[in-house]
Amino acid sequence: MRILQIDKFLGCSAGVAGGTGSYIDELQRHLRSRGHEVLQFGCAGEGDSADRPGFFDFTATRSPLTLWRMIHNTEAANKLSALLRRQPVDVAHLHNIYHHLSPSILPVLARRGIGVVMTMHDYRLFCPTKHFLRPDGVCMRCRPHRFYRAASPRCAGWAGLGAAIETYVQRFARRYFRYVDSFLCPTQFMCRLLREAGAPADKVSLVRNYVSPPGGTPSELGGMATPPGVAMKSPEQMLLFAGRLSAEKAPGLCLDLAGKLPDVKIILAGEGPLMGQLLQRVAAEKLTNVELPGHVSKVELDGLIARATAVILPSRAIENSPAAMLEPMAAGRCVIAADHAPLREWITDGQTGRLFCPADGEDFARVCREVLADAPARQRIAQAGQSLVLRRHDPTRLTDQIEEIYRRTKPSAIN
Repeated sequence: MRILQIDKFLGCSAGVAGGTGSYIDELQRHLRSRGHEVLQFGCAGEGDSADRPGFFDFTATRSPLTLWRMIHNTEAANKLSALLRRQPVDVAHLHNIYHHLSPSILPVLARRGIGVVMTMHDYRLFCPTKHFLRPDGVCMRCRPHRFYRAASPRCAGWAGLGAAIETYVQRFARRYFRYVDSFLCPTQFMCRLLREAGAPADKVSLVRNYVSPPGGTPSELGGMATPPGVAMKSPEQMLLFAGRLSAEKAPGLCLDLAGKLPDVKIILAGEGPLMGQLLQRVAAEKLTNVELPGHVSKVELDGLIARATAVILPSRAIENSPAAMLEPMAAGRCVIAADHAPLREWITDGQTGRLFCPADGEDFARVCREVLADAPARQRIAQAGQSLVLRRHDPTRLTDQIEEIYRRTKPSAIN
């Protein structure tokens, strides 16, 4: 089978592509191991050929003059059409296209009789700002079709207006629900949102994401070189945050925690727009127990996970199926996470992980103290979480499921 993977960031570095890029890499690896031919289409990066459309992001320009390209990217449609003339495929598997490549590419696939599958990595079809988040906390006021709320000054303002207009256009045209033959959702929560938004129930399937646990034993990983800027002491308790340093991930809550737990090392591995602000705060508050090493490689991150007493996930936004939670669980580490509905599909508090009230620094500190103080409970929780994730995310079973969806996918008719 010839399968075309489509995503805005395909071929970019892991630091840019993020968790979606890691998922696509794993998916492609498993498909190729079964003899499938996998092709790629996405936005052009530095040094890419002219066969790919240029990267376009309306939220960066915020110009109303570029709104149409956000709704319909003619360049992306034309270049995908040219690719398919040279290299016909059986199935197209979409990831994050939205206002970068845009749904302009969907009729191109349908005209050629190509089945279309789409993995739902975030909430962009339901929330114009994609995070279900305002500055004052979690917000789901746009559900199911009140997208104009994104234009409120308390949400995204003018940028939200453009995103809301684009979302309304796609909703009324039903371009996603019309042309996508199968939606793959990593959580039951996402399945419910899609059905609520009007997706035909028979197009919605629960398909968990691949999880990549560390490739060695904890003792082997513990001997790996520590990333630059991270000074480790083996007997020291350590809490690890791994992810993008941006507002929705709430890294500032980790610095609040550092002030409350001065004897615990807290490492924030990752980069993002808040890096400078966090470094300034660490210096101003003399938080000597905090380290910010920036982006770390997969091997280095595996080593940090293996040495962590627990892994923390304080996100203010409603996470979907975060690798920052699932990979540490698969590695046998206790995870402490903000209590959002999708995460409860894995974490039962006190059994397979620990939960705290989102954005509540005191409750976060309380749960962390309990986990750090009780090694037997921490180990029991970690083992139960590991068993759950390895069983539920077995790569052989997941690939079987995806292959079956590919085989039964029939291209939607153009009406």
